[in-house]
Amino acid sequence: GSSPPVSSLLPKELRENPAVRLLRHKQSQGLIRSKSAGAKLATGDIIVFFDCHVAPQPGWHREFLTAMQPNYRRIVVPSITDLDIDTWKQRHHFAPVSKCYLTFDADFKWYLSSGDEIPILSGGLLGISARWWRESGGYDDSMRTWGGENIDQSLRTWLCGGEIFALPSAQVAHMWRSGEDSRTLAKYEANPVQALQNRARAAAGWFGNF
Repeated sequence: GSSPPVSSLLPKELRENPAVRLLRHKQSQGLIRSKSAGAKLATGDIIVFFDCHVAPQPGWHREFLTAMQPNYRRIVVPSITDLDIDTWKQRHHFAPVSKCYLTFDADFKWYLSSGDEIPILSGGLLGISARWWRESGGYDDSMRTWGGENIDQSLRTWLCGGEIFALPSAQVAHMWRSGEDSRTLAKYEANPVQALQNRARAAAGWFGNF
């Protein structure tokens, strides 16, 4: 189980709320499979994926719903800001980001622009309609642990009639890793070879003659 246990982190009224469903795996399944399992159990019209180390700012959900209403094939991404992990408040000295572009080695890089459309998802924070999640196939079942699922989902969305939009007014403060603060560093080991294999699988499936 989790360390510390979930029971010590979530209030009893939240854990026992019939609208809240907690899914626990006996063994670690990795990011991709865990998110897929959560989406499978979701009963609402909208599926939202957020990292655990974020603080959504007031009103983010209204921005998501309003932006997604015209087109159920539209994936939305919030404006990702900086989180002060001592106060769990948003810091305002950090220029918000949300947009990534694709590189020829099937990776992604951050960039800034004034447009609404996003070529490639960073992967950690997004909203997608349950209908489009099902129709587009969710995450690739053959991908493991972490990495590359954002490339696959982005290309599949754009090439199959969907779209990805940035929402500047929907802000989510995010804890960025910093070598100066050990609290922000990963407490787990990720297999870099598996991430490369996932990215190669996405490229093989969508790059075509490129």
